[in-house]
Amino acid sequence: MEAPALLSMAVKLSVAGLWHLGTVTAACLASAGHDVTGFDADVDVVHRLQADGQPPIVEPGLRELIDRG
Repeated sequence: MEAPALLSMAVKLSVAGLWHLGTVTAACLASAGHDVTGFDADVDVVHRLQADGQPPIVEPGLRELIDRG
C-alpha cells in the first residue's frame, strides 16, 4: 500500500517549546526527513541542542533521534 503523496513528502515545520513534548516531536519529525526548526524561550536549551545535540530531558533513544535528524 502506497502512502498518500502528502505523507511521503518532506515539509518545513516549526516546533515551539523544546522541553519534553517539543524535543521528542521535533526529533521524530526531523529523523523522518522533515526540515524542522525548534524555538524555545530558554536560550540555554537551544544552545545545547545546537552545540552538541544535548537534549534538555532524559528520554531513551532521544539523543539518537536528534543525531539522525
